[in-house]
Amino acid sequence: MKFKIFIEKSEVLDQCCIFIGGWHGLGEIGYITVSHLIQELKMQRIATIMSSGAPPFISVQENRLRLPFEIYGGNELDFAVFIPHLQPYRHVQIEFSEKLSEWILGYENFEIAYFIGGVDVNLKASDSPLQYIPSQALFSYSGLPEGFTEEVKKNLLNPGLFVAGPLAIMLGYLDMNGHPACGLLAYAERDRPDPLGAVAAVEKLNNLLNVEIKTNALIRNARVIEEEIKRQLAPMEETDKDKLTSRRMYT
Repeated sequence: MKFKIFIEKSEVLDQCCIFIGGWHGLGEIGYITVSHLIQELKMQRIATIMSSGAPPFISVQENRLRLPFEIYGGNELDFAVFIPHLQPYRHVQIEFSEKLSEWILGYENFEIAYFIGGVDVNLKASDSPLQYIPSQALFSYSGLPEGFTEEVKKNLLNPGLFVAGPLAIMLGYLDMNGHPACGLLAYAERDRPDPLGAVAAVEKLNNLLNVEIKTNALIRNARVIEEEIKRQLAPMEETDKDKLTSRRMYT
């Protein structure tokens, strides 16, 4: 599989020590969250990924091409945000995710990675708005907000549940390579895009990234966001009918 990252603004990327990724998955929580970060913080595209695993679709946004896989940053921000407008083809998702993980490991500035996903709201068993999947190296990373590791330990993903897809592959790959990383899973409706479910993920990132991202737009425009994501994913659904249907798998 071909995989190459084209860096457009190296001076912005070089100041980033945190990697954030939000894949399509249950409730589209990851994608909605990173989209909201990019929009609210007025982030700029700093890199794109060329891959033979990319579906053959592009679109136009704000007078420029929007490509399937993009990375965003900001002049005064210390984190980079990866946004996959579409999923890689299912048969190359493992290879794509491993290559992106290798790039994170090879780019020495990245100290930690956060991946945003969803978990079925019907499985909520505590007052915590999130469940977590940490790499082992997370617990020895010194750059976390006070009390976060204790919160993670207290609210680990329920035993017996599985995470599937690129989020699972990347977390596993970084864990095996001793890199600090954590999956943040917000509760969501499983059968539709859930902008309201993404609010908890955004609020946790405010704490982890030391930013103030408002969630008013997610709440106010929930229905509009839901319909736009359905429209955006329609071409991909026509070319990939292989869906994960197990109620015990979440991303």
